[in-house]
This record gives sequence, structure tokens and C-alpha cells, in this order.
Amino acid sequence: MKVSHLDHLVLTVKDIEATCSFYQQVLGMEVVLDNGRKSLAFGSQKIKLHQQAKELEPKAHLPTPGAGDLCFITDSPLSEVIQHLRTCGVVILEGPIERLGATGTIVSLYFRDPDLNLLEVSNYR
Repeated sequence: MKVSHLDHLVLTVKDIEATCSFYQQVLGMEVVLDNGRKSLAFGSQKIKLHQQAKELEPKAHLPTPGAGDLCFITDSPLSEVIQHLRTCGVVILEGPIERLGATGTIVSLYFRDPDLNLLEVSNYR
């Protein structure tokens, strides 16, 4: 078997509405309903949301808000991303800093979502 790409991932969160608001406002993701559950759509992927202590089965062994560490690629220049994050009141923890991405060198900014998941927004060089 050879995996071709990621379809979706699941984040366990404390407050689905706060998470949706943050990802919609800060990262421009679309909030969509999947069988009555909220997900965050971007590109051809989704982040499905599980409410802490109300996760659907099967689930991660230890579903915990704040355990995520996600990297998103943007075509927007990081100078624009920095301005947008500041406008949204998001604190940048680190960056711009050069890192190694899945297919080459990226320049990244790091910040946290409402559950304290570490988010990285990057441009490929």
C-alpha cells in the first residue's frame, strides 16, 4: 500500500464554536456541516471537530485539546499573514523562521489556537 494524501484529521476541542470562529477568521477556513457535526474545510482537506468528552467512536486513544501541532501552507506573503494575525489579536510565538517542510524549505510563523494547539503557517521558498 502507498498513501497518496491526507483527507482529513480530527481535533478534539473544548469549545467547537470558539474553534470555528478562530479558524474561520484567522485562517479563512470554511465551517461546514458533516452529518450535523462541524468541520473546517480548506483546499481539498478538512479538520473534523470532536467536542471534548463527547468524541465519536472510534477515537484517538487519548483525545486531548491542545495536543495538535499542525502546519498549513499559504500562497499569501508572510508579511501579509503577520499583519492579518496582528489585526486578529493573535500572538506570534516565533518566526518568520526557515524550516524543512514535506517537499522542501519553508519559512514559517508559529502561533496557538484557542485550545493551545501549535499552528504553523508557511510559504515554500
